[in-house]
Amino acid sequence: MGKNVINESEQALKKALILLKNQKLVAIKTETVYGLACDSSSGAAIKKIFSLKKRPLINPLIIHVDSVELAEKISVINNDSIKIMKEFWPGPLTLILNRKKNNLVHQLAVSGLETIAVRIPSSKFVLSLIRKLNKPIAAPSANESGYISATDADHVVDSFGDKVDLIINSGRTDHGVESTILDMTTNPYEIKRLGVIDFEAIKEKLGKNIKILNLSDKKIFRPNSPGQMLKHYAPKTPLSLNIDKPNSDDAFLDFGNKNLSSHQPTLNLSKSSNLKEAAFNLFYFLRKLDKYSKKRIVVAPIPDKGIGKTINERLRRATS
Repeated sequence: MGKNVINESEQALKKALILLKNQKLVAIKTETVYGLACDSSSGAAIKKIFSLKKRPLINPLIIHVDSVELAEKISVINNDSIKIMKEFWPGPLTLILNRKKNNLVHQLAVSGLETIAVRIPSSKFVLSLIRKLNKPIAAPSANESGYISATDADHVVDSFGDKVDLIINSGRTDHGVESTILDMTTNPYEIKRLGVIDFEAIKEKLGKNIKILNLSDKKIFRPNSPGQMLKHYAPKTPLSLNIDKPNSDDAFLDFGNKNLSSHQPTLNLSKSSNLKEAAFNLFYFLRKLDKYSKKRIVVAPIPDKGIGKTINERLRRATS
């Protein structure tokens, strides 16, 4: 690892805090993926994030807070959102809410929208960083825009090298895929990105019907949260789905024990057909297979249930 990588520690926290206060960028592990973090009030730092990621300026960032009280300073909260926050925060759920305009979040971070995407992560390190900064943190995934998300510090190094001021190595992320995004500014509420938390659990908690965004129905639109660009999460190697038998010049991403393939290279998302394990390994294994530079990466069928829906959504987007 590079000189800009240090292991998570109290010293790392102090160093990260100084850098954030000076409009620098710090890569941090959340429970979902690694994020490229900056002070959400700093226009200069936010410009660096968009530039480094080659991210379209119309694609807003998720704003991370350490408490419902801080969320309430930057967003409009109603009874339904309070209900959801109490159930799922801290955790891998992002809410899109109407924005309160103040100097805590620069308008560049929300792409000039009247809404804001906000969540409380469960990482104690990140929560301490926000608390000590005494401001929210803007933190999109720590990878080039459109490429496979980063789930360990090495992935961040692969993407950016020493262009990030500091990379905190906290090991692999807990879930391996991004947060679920729930838009609470629409009627009915709408899932804008499938994620770790199943939309059925959200629907049950609210006792209301919830829509799921169908990207193919909206060819031209302005996103109000991350994860809505059609092409996303994609390796450099072309990806093909629902294939049980790879060709000789393919890299194979398998699932379950039905194939017991001797093909090389092969990585198995979960030999026991555990979908949570498969989600945990998804981006990690895609990055590994991408390094072989084969003609294709082919992926075995994944059951389209529970977090399997999220896995399949990511894979479909990666082939778009």
